[in-house]
Amino acid sequence: MGTGKEDPAAGEFIRYTAMKPEESFAEQYLMGLGLGQVIFEPDGNTPPDFSIGISIGVEVRRLNQQYFSSSKPEGLEQLSFPLWNLIEKEISKFDSKYNGNTYFIGFEFSRPYDESPKETAKSIREKLNNFLLSGNSPPTDLPINNGLNFFLLSASPIPGRTFVMAGDLDHDSGGAILPMFIDNINYCIEQKSKKIEPYLNSYNEWWLLLINTLGWGLDSKEKLYVKSKISGLRKFNRLVIIRYGTEQLLLEMNRN
Repeated sequence: MGTGKEDPAAGEFIRYTAMKPEESFAEQYLMGLGLGQVIFEPDGNTPPDFSIGISIGVEVRRLNQQYFSSSKPEGLEQLSFPLWNLIEKEISKFDSKYNGNTYFIGFEFSRPYDESPKETAKSIREKLNNFLLSGNSPPTDLPINNGLNFFLLSASPIPGRTFVMAGDLDHDSGGAILPMFIDNINYCIEQKSKKIEPYLNSYNEWWLLLINTLGWGLDSKEKLYVKSKISGLRKFNRLVIIRYGTEQLLLEMNRN
């Protein structure tokens, strides 16, 4: 398992820094491609994060919501706004159970949505209470009913707040979270392109591997939409997005 740069004197690989969780997931994914030896920080504490063989440099970064100026979603008013308000009301009831941990809640829903507000509220209370009692660590999928699913992520502790709304995905509208998803991808491409520019000649190809921590998947229509809104890969030859905690490929795109 590649972990650093080879020391000619010792004939060993040296790990310059400890891997972050997203780098560990990236390493497993890259090794699974079978394209060559995968080495972590092959040139020390400078780009790339990984190399594949001698010709491909790979930069890794989390894809998450912290780079967006606004996380308040907009969807189809007839369902998404009332559902958002209902969820926000129910999760506020858990503030009294704050125990030092705060969690982001994202939710996805689809139509037809036949659960009544009363049934939905009851299911939310039961499922979130079970989650807190279970001691499970996020990221966690939490099905509420047939049309509603939560995804929980750890957040920086906010005293007195157990759950905080993060965003939603309407499977029938293309998703209010898609613009945030797209903006974050473009942001990462822009920032990482600047970072690797001084080192471009070191490798024949450069890849950007993003680890999606937003939690939501993309159907085929949404993938095409996201690709159409990516402004370009700039210095990268390939964009790859996998889901946090897995080696599941979410989206890939090559520079034309």
